[in-house]
Amino acid sequence: MPLKTSSFNREIIKQDYRNVGWIAIVYFFGLFFFGPMQVWMSMSQKEPDFYNGTGMFEGAFLYEAQVVFVYLLPVLMAIFLFRYIQVRGAADFAHSFPVKRPALFMHHILSGASLLLAPILLNYILLLVTALAADVSAYYTLGNLGYWLLLMVVITLLFFSVTVFIGMLTGLSAVQGVLSYIFLLLPAGLYALISYLLSSTVKGFSQNVILNESLDKFSPLLDIVVFERSYYVSGEGEVAGELPVANMSLLIYGAAAVFFYFAALYLYKKRPLEAASNALASPILHPVFKFGTMFCSALFGGMYFGLTQNSHSWMIAGFVIGGTIGYLLIVMLIEKTWRIFIWKHAKGWAGYALITAVMIAVIPFLWKGYESYIPSAGEVEKVYFGNGYYQYEESQREGSNYSFVRSKEAIEQVRAVHESLIAESEPLEKSGEDFFIGYQLDNGKEVLRQYYVDRKEITEGLKELYETEEYKNMHYPILQADISNIGKVDLYPVTNGSEMPRLYDPEKISGFVEALRKDLEGLTYEEMVDPKGFGTNIDFTVSGMENRGFLSTSVYPSYEHTMEWLKEEDLYEEVMVDSSMVDKVEVYPLGNDKYDTYDFEGYAMALQGEGYTPMTLNGADQIEAVMNADENWRENGYLFVYYLKGEDSENKVYLSMEEAEAPDFVKEHFE
Repeated sequence: MPLKTSSFNREIIKQDYRNVGWIAIVYFFGLFFFGPMQVWMSMSQKEPDFYNGTGMFEGAFLYEAQVVFVYLLPVLMAIFLFRYIQVRGAADFAHSFPVKRPALFMHHILSGASLLLAPILLNYILLLVTALAADVSAYYTLGNLGYWLLLMVVITLLFFSVTVFIGMLTGLSAVQGVLSYIFLLLPAGLYALISYLLSSTVKGFSQNVILNESLDKFSPLLDIVVFERSYYVSGEGEVAGELPVANMSLLIYGAAAVFFYFAALYLYKKRPLEAASNALASPILHPVFKFGTMFCSALFGGMYFGLTQNSHSWMIAGFVIGGTIGYLLIVMLIEKTWRIFIWKHAKGWAGYALITAVMIAVIPFLWKGYESYIPSAGEVEKVYFGNGYYQYEESQREGSNYSFVRSKEAIEQVRAVHESLIAESEPLEKSGEDFFIGYQLDNGKEVLRQYYVDRKEITEGLKELYETEEYKNMHYPILQADISNIGKVDLYPVTNGSEMPRLYDPEKISGFVEALRKDLEGLTYEEMVDPKGFGTNIDFTVSGMENRGFLSTSVYPSYEHTMEWLKEEDLYEEVMVDSSMVDKVEVYPLGNDKYDTYDFEGYAMALQGEGYTPMTLNGADQIEAVMNADENWRENGYLFVYYLKGEDSENKVYLSMEEAEAPDFVKEHFE
């Protein structure tokens, strides 16, 4: 007879396996079909597909489909394993056995973890044996496979332990599942909501930077799917991407899984049996959930109305509406009834609303020093100035030096424009032009700012910056390219029916580029931001330009040296459009708020749909008089639709013109 009984109870483990073993089977086959089976099927083909780059995380292995199983099955495992504590009769029965609570908890955790890890390990073994028996280097490496194993194990255990932890806080299985996903997304959600609040109240704060650069790092649900896959770069072939989760993040997730295990164990020992069937296991949690729900709902409501109405008053109304709805919903969930409109809850709403209002007011106030900060010229190594964060990001990814200015003079001019942008911008106003500034400091840090301002408000500062040689070199990279590295020039005429001319002859390429450079170097600010007439897009195929395969720009009728060169080479009529190539022009008045779509073609079609008859120009003199229109959208003025000669009757070009610039016969027609 044994002196002491074992703390390990096989019957509990066997019962768990019978109840939730099906989850392990589903998990195994889910990973099997998108892992080993994909490799075997590809290797069996006469001409097998070859995958490289990020190996097991390439799209060809349907990594996103694997992630679906990782999202669902650990959560289901935790819900079904601890389902008994959410039902009063089952909870009483389970805790009536002569097994202490910690031991019972440990048995269920052991069952769930083993059932979840077994499918991952079995698929890893199959892939490992395949790698040892055949050459799979075109699909994955042993190092890549080992990382896949580590990632799957850590994330699976994290989702499992988080769901178990949430299960200790609630008495309803459905609420446990929903709250588990909310909890996993909560840091990223709060990060996004607060970043929108800051972008709507703090000048220069760029929500695009926040959401694109670091949002996924605040939630494992996002972190495991948001990463750079392998991509193709002209002239370099396929470039390997990155792995889903950084090593440090994996370490943090592993530590978090351990923490939530011990936290769940502590709560399990303290959990009262009568908590079953209650939305929240303890009344102590009620204030936390009420405030948290109200705060997040208020931020979401403010974001919704702020985005749709672009108004601070509507955003404030959104805070009130969203917070109120969130408070009512959480109270209904706690009370398990919709009949909550009593004085007690009204007082509760007022108290939580006051705390929420203070929090929302304080957060932007803490960032006010951010608004006025401009790095000193001495600490700036280089600076990007352009339209939009994504262009800046692209230049960063390519490692391009063509997108930055470095001279002290140009940096000072950017700083001067920056001061004007701070003075003229309004955080919630997004109707102006997008200006993005990216300072690269000597210490390796970045200072990024984004503003929406009407260009006319800062013209003086922009003019000084744009007309500098260094800014033009940044704005027009062809000015810096080595002509001997240009292998081809593609010219894209407006006329669809024309064959696209190409230049291959080095002498012609050299002559064209030299002529274009003379024009670009002599451009005024007005010609750079508001080029007149029909533009023709140009692509230069260049070798040896870091990660770029080609450069692009456009040429316009005002480019005298370029136009002269095209005429000398008998290319002008193939490339450019003049009045002789236009059959007729239709003229529409701009300024109809009903159709303020910022889409010329859509605007014209909308007016036509209402039976509007446009002014039509047929005479050569009249057509010539309106050939200096441009591509800018205007709140007022005129839209010109040019019908080009040729077989294609749909060959049209849409340009516009300010009312003051329009010919008298156009203005008189619309008076």
